[in-house]
Amino acid sequence: MSVTYRTDLSAEEFAALAKAFAHPARVRIVELLARQTECRGHDVFTELPLAQSTVSEHLRVLREAGVVCSSPVGTAATYCLNRATLDRFAVAVGHLTGTFAACDAGDGC
Repeated sequence: MSVTYRTDLSAEEFAALAKAFAHPARVRIVELLARQTECRGHDVFTELPLAQSTVSEHLRVLREAGVVCSSPVGTAATYCLNRATLDRFAVAVGHLTGTFAACDAGDGC
């Protein structure tokens, strides 16, 4: 049985976006970037209690999924959220949660 739960996202795109949010550090990075129009890389690195290389890896995952955009500024970079990607993901998740069959058991199944 095939269930349609996505809007214009393929299953692969949906999975890649879900994976991008599957680590607490990446969620914190998205929350940090959501509070501003853009953020210098240094600011992202200093906000998280992780090694710079670890934060860079999390930023790479977010960039590859299309959640975060980056722009070089000299030898550094600025980061911002890709609003279009986040909007598409939010719509797909909302559609998914609005179409699944609810369980009537009081214990949450």
